Amino acid sequence: MHNLLIVLICLLVIEHSYGQKLNDFNEPTSNHVLINGTNISMIPPPNFNQTANFKGFLNSEDRATMIMVMEIPGPYKEIVKGFTDDMLVTRGMKLSEKVDLQISDYSALLITLEQDANGLLYEKSILVYGDSTATTMVNGVYLKDSIETGKAIQKSIKSVVIDTVLVVNPREALPYEVNEQVGNLKFANVMGNSMLFSRDGKIPTESEEMVLLFVDKSFAKVTIPDKKAFCISRLDNYPDDFQLIEKQGVNEVVINDFKGYELYAKKSGETKEKEEVFYQVVLFDGEYGYYILAGSCLASSELALDDIKQVINTFSLK
Repeated sequence: MHNLLIVLICLLVIEHSYGQKLNDFNEPTSNHVLINGTNISMIPPPNFNQTANFKGFLNSEDRATMIMVMEIPGPYKEIVKGFTDDMLVTRGMKLSEKVDLQISDYSALLITLEQDANGLLYEKSILVYGDSTATTMVNGVYLKDSIETGKAIQKSIKSVVIDTVLVVNPREALPYEVNEQVGNLKFANVMGNSMLFSRDGKIPTESEEMVLLFVDKSFAKVTIPDKKAFCISRLDNYPDDFQLIEKQGVNEVVINDFKGYELYAKKSGETKEKEEVFYQVVLFDGEYGYYILAGSCLASSELALDDIKQVINTFSLK
């Protein structure tokens, strides 16, 4: 599960240095928009509006063009230290430019890179900043040949203003909720559209049972013809090598009128003493796409697995 965070936040490693200011804004202007669930204000590009699909802005004329905010539960220096240019290449990305910056009291980096996806060449303009407790990424995505759109997104990202006094509830912008109390779990963090929980409220957890749970929502409405096969295929999206426990099957579930499938998996190659069990539920919704609720714990801790399932079974929309 710790490796899962690395995949979700796939950035770069860049050596830290003290850079120039991102912009000259001391406070938001009348053109700035506060992004729901964050302390970040920015001036959105033309035809970009806030969306319920994620924290950020979506282009009303091209839904593949967006600006997305993601919070990362890890110190800035450690996050940027965990990636190399070689990792970019392995993920089909090419670094174009990087600039060291300062925003408010945070160290920051402005990155431009290219990435092939589904036969199209995208460019990303990414602002990364943080401190010793957390890191934030503001990610603008657009087609490389959409030059004017790219310029507008880059200008928007450079307009970011952070309200360091504002008290933020990171769960406020999420359209769903679960009751972690029924499973004796603690909220750890929000990361994109995902909520993370553990026994001790830490990621990675230090609890003996190694209990971790995440709840995530698709960023867009998608068409999935074979929903059962889709649930199984999700195991290939995790960094760990999970194997389906076939004797427990892939079973239909209904949680608060949401239909979907549950499955059990385990990591391959682990010793029996440290073997982890992985429980995944995918629920489908015609309006938002799908939700993934998945948890892991030591296979020897049946109580922990029951707790994970109890929390998952409380899933509902707000």
